[in-house]
Amino acid sequence: MKESIQPELIPFDRMREQVEKNLTNYISQSSECLELPKITYEKGVSTISFPLPYFNETTIFTIISIIKAHIENVRIHSFDDGYYAFQMMNRNLFNTEGLLDNLKVEIFGLSSGSRTEITKKGNLSQEEINFSIEIFKELYEVEQDNPETSLRRLGASVYHDHGSLDWNYIAGYEDVKRKIRESIIMPLQNPDIYDSIARLTRRSFETNRPNAILFDGPPGVGKTTIARIIAGEVKIPLVYVPVESIMSKWYGQSSQNLSAIFDNTEFLGSAILFLDEIDSLAGSRNSSMFEATRRILSVLLRRLDGIDSVSNTITIGATNRRGDLDPALISRFDQTISFPLPDAKERAAIFGGYARHIDENDLLSFGEQTAGISGRSIKDICEYTERRWARKIIIQKAEAVAPPAEYYRYSINSWMGDNFNDAGEKTAETQREGNQ
Repeated sequence: MKESIQPELIPFDRMREQVEKNLTNYISQSSECLELPKITYEKGVSTISFPLPYFNETTIFTIISIIKAHIENVRIHSFDDGYYAFQMMNRNLFNTEGLLDNLKVEIFGLSSGSRTEITKKGNLSQEEINFSIEIFKELYEVEQDNPETSLRRLGASVYHDHGSLDWNYIAGYEDVKRKIRESIIMPLQNPDIYDSIARLTRRSFETNRPNAILFDGPPGVGKTTIARIIAGEVKIPLVYVPVESIMSKWYGQSSQNLSAIFDNTEFLGSAILFLDEIDSLAGSRNSSMFEATRRILSVLLRRLDGIDSVSNTITIGATNRRGDLDPALISRFDQTISFPLPDAKERAAIFGGYARHIDENDLLSFGEQTAGISGRSIKDICEYTERRWARKIIIQKAEAVAPPAEYYRYSINSWMGDNFNDAGEKTAETQREGNQ
């Protein structure tokens, strides 16, 4: 069998010069104070090492994707908490001789600072040099140039819903809509007027516009949807942050993630930062609070109203357990807007939004039958009805028409029976789901 051609190895001095020149040009374009990787050659081993700008699961998968793009065969050497290592295989996979001398990528997740090291016995090939440069650029690019990309890497979603949703999407809630227009939308649309009043009334100027609003209400009442409507009406981005995107098993990483989210949202200019399930991030301080939660709470307190507070961002926190929030955190919110469950008339209007073909009397009847449920549950009922009706259409090979009222009524009775007991109280399972 003809032997495969071995790649040319680049002498260490040339390799170091190439890496440093390439990354010096790259770093010079950044406003951040970035340092070049540490490049050494000790005991016959070439090493390229640099700290990671952030460290979570996304970091690991980013590095893996770059490895796959540059290295044909690689094995997982270690995949333990806090230490991940990937070893380049020999060209002949059945030959393990000198395997540990090949290129190796190690990721260290340490409380004192995470880093990655690329090592190899001897010199690197040109492809291995390119690979090392690519890892550095990929990991640092989102931190310096593109806040939206950085936010997505941190697990947040960025919405530009300019006109895709409006207030007609939310049935009822007129008092809630009024409070939102007065406390959020008007200040965002007329900042100069608010600032002019503050200059006329205060000895030392400081803005009177809201910095943080708390949305309080049970699950499924439209808190997230209304945040998107607000952002669309004032034509600014909405950064949606689910709790799981912040939490990390690495010590100190959760608070760093949250701080980075605030920083990158601020870089967007005017924006809304929506923190969902904020009670899970920062509950009340007590003797049993985990240190990680204390650090997250500290970040929130500083960013909402402190020395590190944001100026271009309105933060909206959403909770269905306001009583679990720390009093100091509640005091940082300029206003709390409560979202109650919809009343019978509002429930009928919500049904009308998902079943426009049903007549008004039936819709009012549906509203009366569904006391104590949210708009999200009404949407679930209507979707369940449509799926049941679609199955019937398919089985009977009939023409597609809208489901009749009795199909919705059956779904309502089934849903209410599964989620409420005979006394009209929520079942234990439903209560648990509502508290999650």
